[in-house]
Amino acid sequence: MAELERKNRTQSLIQLLLAVALLIIINVLANTRIGGTSLYGAWDLTEDKRFTLTENTAEQLRSIEEPIFVRVLLDGDLPANYQRLKDKVEELLVDFSGYSPKLEWEFADPLSGGSAEQIQERQKQLQEDLGITPVTVFSAASAAERSVNAIYPYAIVYYGNRTRVVPFLGNALPNVSEERQVNQAEALLEYNFSRAIEGLTNNDKPLIGFTLGHGELPGPNTVDLVRSLREDYDLGPIDLDSFATIPQDVKLLIVAKPTKPFSDFDAFKLDQYVMNGGKVLWAIDAVGMDYDSLQGRNEFYPQARELGLEDMFFKYGFRLDPVLALDLVSTRIGIVTGSTGGKPNISMVPFPYHVMAVPEGDHPIIKNLDPVDLRFPSVIETVNDEDPSVKKTLLLSTSNRSRRQRLPSPIDLDAQKYEMDLDRFNESNLPLAYLLEGSFTSPYANRLSRENEQSLRAQGMDFKGKSAPTSMIIIADGDVLANGVSSQGYRALGINPWEKFQYANKALMLNAIEYLMNPDGVIAARGKDVKLRLIDKEAAIAEANKWRTINLLVPMVLLAIFGLLFNWLRRRRYAQKG
Repeated sequence: MAELERKNRTQSLIQLLLAVALLIIINVLANTRIGGTSLYGAWDLTEDKRFTLTENTAEQLRSIEEPIFVRVLLDGDLPANYQRLKDKVEELLVDFSGYSPKLEWEFADPLSGGSAEQIQERQKQLQEDLGITPVTVFSAASAAERSVNAIYPYAIVYYGNRTRVVPFLGNALPNVSEERQVNQAEALLEYNFSRAIEGLTNNDKPLIGFTLGHGELPGPNTVDLVRSLREDYDLGPIDLDSFATIPQDVKLLIVAKPTKPFSDFDAFKLDQYVMNGGKVLWAIDAVGMDYDSLQGRNEFYPQARELGLEDMFFKYGFRLDPVLALDLVSTRIGIVTGSTGGKPNISMVPFPYHVMAVPEGDHPIIKNLDPVDLRFPSVIETVNDEDPSVKKTLLLSTSNRSRRQRLPSPIDLDAQKYEMDLDRFNESNLPLAYLLEGSFTSPYANRLSRENEQSLRAQGMDFKGKSAPTSMIIIADGDVLANGVSSQGYRALGINPWEKFQYANKALMLNAIEYLMNPDGVIAARGKDVKLRLIDKEAAIAEANKWRTINLLVPMVLLAIFGLLFNWLRRRRYAQKG
C-alpha cells in the first residue's frame, strides 16, 4: 500500500513538472521570432475588428530597419475617458510590437516629476519646440466638487534624428460629447501612428506641383497647407507657359482656385498629363465670388467664371454649374446690426453661402472627418454616369435643408439681419466634391490640332485619347485649401475668423492628397470604424435599484440551489451504498 502511494506521488510530481515545462515552452515560443515573424497569433472576434491592423500597417512595421521609440505623454491621474484612450494606445503599441521588434515605448506625464519651475520649463519646451499644448479637461465628482485637469493627448515618435508629433484629438466641436471625441480618437489611432511612421521612415518623397499663371491662389494663402505637405512630399510650382508638357515625375497636380482662363494649349497640357496617368486635385470656383467682394457694400452680383476647362470637365464626367449652393447648416459671420455710443454692434449670424459640409460616408478620405467650411461653393453635376470606366464617389454635399441660387442674382448682407424664408431651402444633398477614379477620355480625341500634335512630337510623345487608370478630385470651392492672411501673419487652414474655430479643411486636403498619391497606403487605416457603445445614463439611474437587487440576490439564489442540489446528490449516493 505504501509502495502504491509512493508511485502515485512520484507520478503526480512528474505530471506537475511536465505541465510547468510545457507552459514555459509555450511562453518562450510565444515571444520568439523567426526572421522577424512572431510565432504567436490572435483572433479578433470584435464586430468592428478594432484589434486587427490593416495589411499596409503590418507591412510597414515589418519593414522598419532602425529602432523607433514612442513617448506617450498621456499619463498620470486621468479622467475616465482619457484613461480609456491611454489603454487603447497601449494596446495598439503592443499590437505594433507584434510585427516589429524594433518598436519601443514609454508613458511619461510632463506634469509629474521635478519642481514647479522644472515642470513649467518642460511645458514651455513642448510648446515652443514641438507645438504641443495641453488640453484642459473639466470633471465633476459631485455637484459641489469640480476639478480642472491639464492633460497631454499626444505621442512623440523618434526615428534616428527625426521626430514626429502624433496628436490624438481633433478640434473640439461644439455640442459634441467628450465620449464621442475620445471614440473618434480611438478610431484614428492606427492611422495617426502609421502616418507618422511612414513620414519618418520614407526617404523617397514624391513630387507635387501647384499650377501657376492663371490667377491661382498666391503663396501666402497656401502657406499652411504647403508647410504640412513638406513633411512628406517635395513641392514645386508648375508654370504651364514654361513647360511644353507637364513632367511625368510630378505625381500630383493641384489646381488651386484659378481666376483666369486657360488657353487651349494649356488645357491640352493638363489633359495629356491626365491621359498619361497623372493625378489632379481641382479646387475650382465656378462663380466669381468672395467675401471681400462685399467689403464696402452690402450688395454684390457675382458672375460665372469661365476657365476654358468646361469641355475637359464634361468629358471627364462632371460639370460645374454656375449656381451657388446655399445651406441652412452653415457657419456664421459677423455683421453690423447697429451702434452703441458711436461703436458698431457686431452680431454673429448664420450665413448660408458659407456651407458647413458634414462628411458622411465610409470612404477613407472623409471617414471620421469633422465638418468642412466651404465659402460660396457651387454645385457639381455628374455626366456620362453610364460610363463604367469611371467610378464617381461623392465626398461632400449640403444638408437636407439647402437650395440653389442661380445667376444673375444679388448677395445682400443686409438680408442676413432678417429671418430667411425657410420654405425655399427644400433641396437635399447638393454635390460639392467628388472623387473620380478610372480611365478618362480626352476631349481632344476627335479634334487634335496640328500645333498640339507637333508639340507632343517635339517631346517624343504620342497623343493619348484614353487615359491609363488614374484618379482626380473635384471640389467646387477654390478657398477650401486657402488659409487666411492678416497683418499679424497667416491663420491656420480651416480657421473661421468670426467663430474662432478651426474646421477640418486641412485634414480634408491632407487626406485627399494622401489618397490620390497612394490609395492602398496609410490612408486605408482611416477606414476603420470603432463603434461607440454608450450607456444610457438616464435609464441607468432610473433602474439602479433593480439592478443592484438582481446583482445581490441572483448569485445568492444560485449558490443556494447549488448547495441543495449537491447535498441531495451526496445523500442519495451514500444512501444507495449503505
